[in-house]
Amino acid sequence: MSEEPRNAGAQQRHPHPEHQQSTELTKRNADFMHRLRKGLQASKLSDEQRQAALIDTETQLLEGQKTGTTAKQLFGTPTDRFKAIVEGPKKAKMEAQSNNIWLRAADNGLIFMALFAAMYALMMLIQPKSVQAAPGPAGILAIILTSAVGGFGIAYIYRLIGNRKKRPSLWKQAGITVLAVILWIIFYTAFGALPPVINPMLPLAGYIVLAVAAFAGRWYLRRKFHIVGGLL
Repeated sequence: MSEEPRNAGAQQRHPHPEHQQSTELTKRNADFMHRLRKGLQASKLSDEQRQAALIDTETQLLEGQKTGTTAKQLFGTPTDRFKAIVEGPKKAKMEAQSNNIWLRAADNGLIFMALFAAMYALMMLIQPKSVQAAPGPAGILAIILTSAVGGFGIAYIYRLIGNRKKRPSLWKQAGITVLAVILWIIFYTAFGALPPVINPMLPLAGYIVLAVAAFAGRWYLRRKFHIVGGLL
């Protein structure tokens, strides 16, 4: 009877023949992979994602074996590794949504709309004559358009300045911000000059409803698309 190798049972052959490195895992690491593979099979990841995750995990385990690093030191428990793999694509999707310029524009536009509506509601309570003397900017169409322009402008500046790899110099950032404010004031003035036929004022209750609706809409948008940062 031939003598059985000393490390029989302590190591296990790699299940993926395409792997080009050492094809043996320690018993504990093999068990770690078995439990991880079982968890991933029940996940919603595609076959390609599961295969890539398993190969990456096993590669790191094999490298760790060379220096005596355990699976727990590398990844924690199989459950910890499973969560990191499954939540990775989800986190990337959330970040992409959060940085989408149109979602950012809608988010900022809604907060502008809420603030404008709340401001005009307050002014109609304490200084109604001041609003009636210059009703243009308080018109519903003016509020919507001004908020939309301001929302997109803030979103554009956020993308431009927030890009660490291609962030412009401090002077350019200041210049872009000043130019954006000037343009926004021009648009605000132009929208305020729209005729009352298409830009009517709202009653006090109308501004209150608009403010609440805009705040609620923004809350829903940020919750649904996981938007972080921005105005307020």
